[in-house]
Amino acid sequence: MAAANVARINHADPGPSDTMLLTQQPNHRSEVIWNGQDPGTLTCRSRSSEFSNREPMVDDRVVNIMKALGLEGLLWIPGREIDNGLITALVERWRPETHTFHMPHGEISITLQDVEVLLGLPVDGDAITGSTQKTWPVVCREFLGFAPINQDQHKQLDGQRILISRLLEQVAGPLSANAEEDDVHKYARCYILALLGDTIFADKSGDRVHLMWVQQLEDLRNPHMYSWGSACLAWLYRELCKASDRGTSQIGGVLLLVQYWAWARFPYLCPAVERGPPVGAYGPPVRAPLALKWLWVPNKKNRPAHIFRDRYREQLASMLPSQVVWQPYEAEFDHLPPWCVAGRAVWTAKVPLVCFHLIEKHTPERVVRQFGMIQGIPPSIDTDTVLHKIDLRGKVGVDWMRRHAVHIVHWRNRLQRRFEVVLGEMPPQHEYFGWFDRVTRRFIDRPGAKLTMLVSLVNRLSRHHPVGTEEHEDITDVLTAVHRIDRVQPPIPEAPNEDAATPAGPSSTEGPSTSTTSTGCPSRPPVATPQVIPTPDSSPYTPHASPSLTIPAFTSHPSPSLTIPAFTSHPSPRFPYTPHASPSLTIPAFTSHPSPRFTISAFTSHPSPTFTIPSSTPHPSPSPTIPHPAPRPTIPPPTPHPCHGSDIRPPLPQSFPELSPIPSFHLGFHPTPPEMQQEPPSHSTSIAPSLAIDPPHIQAE
Repeated sequence: MAAANVARINHADPGPSDTMLLTQQPNHRSEVIWNGQDPGTLTCRSRSSEFSNREPMVDDRVVNIMKALGLEGLLWIPGREIDNGLITALVERWRPETHTFHMPHGEISITLQDVEVLLGLPVDGDAITGSTQKTWPVVCREFLGFAPINQDQHKQLDGQRILISRLLEQVAGPLSANAEEDDVHKYARCYILALLGDTIFADKSGDRVHLMWVQQLEDLRNPHMYSWGSACLAWLYRELCKASDRGTSQIGGVLLLVQYWAWARFPYLCPAVERGPPVGAYGPPVRAPLALKWLWVPNKKNRPAHIFRDRYREQLASMLPSQVVWQPYEAEFDHLPPWCVAGRAVWTAKVPLVCFHLIEKHTPERVVRQFGMIQGIPPSIDTDTVLHKIDLRGKVGVDWMRRHAVHIVHWRNRLQRRFEVVLGEMPPQHEYFGWFDRVTRRFIDRPGAKLTMLVSLVNRLSRHHPVGTEEHEDITDVLTAVHRIDRVQPPIPEAPNEDAATPAGPSSTEGPSTSTTSTGCPSRPPVATPQVIPTPDSSPYTPHASPSLTIPAFTSHPSPSLTIPAFTSHPSPRFPYTPHASPSLTIPAFTSHPSPRFTISAFTSHPSPTFTIPSSTPHPSPSPTIPHPAPRPTIPPPTPHPCHGSDIRPPLPQSFPELSPIPSFHLGFHPTPPEMQQEPPSHSTSIAPSLAIDPPHIQAE
């Protein structure tokens, strides 16, 4: 009996029970949350208001230089509000020891694949490195064409960081048609440097950018090909690692990538599209980074960030295996522009990511399910705490190419450092799941832990009673009651979000600033953009053959909804994403450019069996014609409220200069829980986000 008790799991322990992997848990953000000292919602640094209010770059000379540098993808990424609650909930699960998010069903991460597909940044090229042994005022004069003012009350240049607003002053007016090549290059450097600091290399100041990137922009006549994507990912990893510390209150980096990545991997977290593109926003389809798929997902301004952070915590803690999309890009590879998939040879390379002083380990071997492979117990890893402590403070004269020579050599040998494992699906009894349960942090906060433990207990009890017995029916009734109670949500007060609505001032740790950066950029009316119309998928889902039962996702009252297009990957069993039996609407498709279907790849469930909770039956009502009436087994996701007049007929296409017609993206939409919608409910039916291309730096309303 004593031996049996030793083997029993301590269900109240948040983990890990095996501390060999998560060695930094005492200083992790999740530790203080569990102990009742929640550090609050992170302040997310997003695009500066100065840049977001600018017109898009249309000068062909500058655009051609950016294409030659491999930075064309940055021209297509529109500015939008960062969801502080979502970013905070994800950071609470980020582990600096592994550079992965620890989710209930395994590790998952942002990899080189995500950077290239979503943002269009090149990942195969030379490392972004160089020296900081520069006289920075001289660099400004020679390569940017101006001398910065450094008075006591107005420091345009602080160390090696220049104000983004000062760079934008240099490009406030258009280039003259007969400008000399040297003037064109200085103009282009100012614009590109401001764009880099505003998007992929944002720091906590929010309004400055490092001048060290000028070294990669010196020769614009014959630009060298650099791995901007790997440097961007190194910068983001460092920001995530610092933000996961218990005492951090801000985060920088390319947070738009984190948000789009989360919407692609966990579609149930993506807000519903409440209205489609404005009249006149259609045109010929174009090829662009996949980030534009979510162009029409609405911004949620003036919402209480701490309430939505807690709900994101709950949704991540109660995540079902069927709610994880391990391979969301498979169906889109053939329709992306070539420069969004050019580096696929290094997507699975186990390499150090180099970005001047930053060295961050790329660990795709821990998340091979994102590449269609079977995940085994990953080898031990050392992300090196010494490397994590290296920053630029006080290091004004360092040649980082020599300092990190060993890591740069490893990056150069990236094609020899790729890994290959067995393709296929993971069986529920795979040893990885038992290992992961021992080494992971099981719970973030106490309310989520209590619900998870109770549901897990009832789930285990249900296995001892056959279906149809009185005991099994009692258990089902209890779970149904829990399910219904959880759906009853108190109204959310319309309080302004202190993180999203208040402009962020200068960071106290990053030096003085003279301009203001807001976490939410003002919206501007979109202009005519190319059309992408989703088409319904005719192939029904086939659920995974498993003895496990499933928990339906939390839903609001039954309502009409659109048919959700399926995601498809390698041939494999699939889980469904279908709303409750309810009337569906048909959106007329634009017939000039047929859209390929956007499909969800298959994934494998967690070994622990789950259970079924019967869902409520909607009231019968007439329904419009359903394009593909094949019945499908369902795991109902949250359903948005209905609205009137959601039959949106696309206007006639308009011309779009210099864009060749090609097959357009088919963009599946994902319903959103009612609590994630604006309050009070807008009573609008969710429609598929169109991939209408917005000119750069223009926000969708």
